[in-house]
Amino acid sequence: MIKTSTHNELIQYVYDELAEDACKQLETALMHDNELAESCSELLQIQHLLNGATKSPRESTINNILNYSKSLSLQS
Repeated sequence: MIKTSTHNELIQYVYDELAEDACKQLETALMHDNELAESCSELLQIQHLLNGATKSPRESTINNILNYSKSLSLQS
């Protein structure tokens, strides 16, 4: 089981937020610990999936907003 602090360091490593000395230590650990390397690989895959996620509203949501806006302009 990976320690929580190591898991947090992995997340920081994936997002390039880990201090340089800690980064070097983690990279050394990744070369010697298969479980840690697998966890890092999984986090990189998750990051890739999140970056490719759709970030736009559904068509029905847009239509609801437009209809609401139209109803307000008719009331004026």
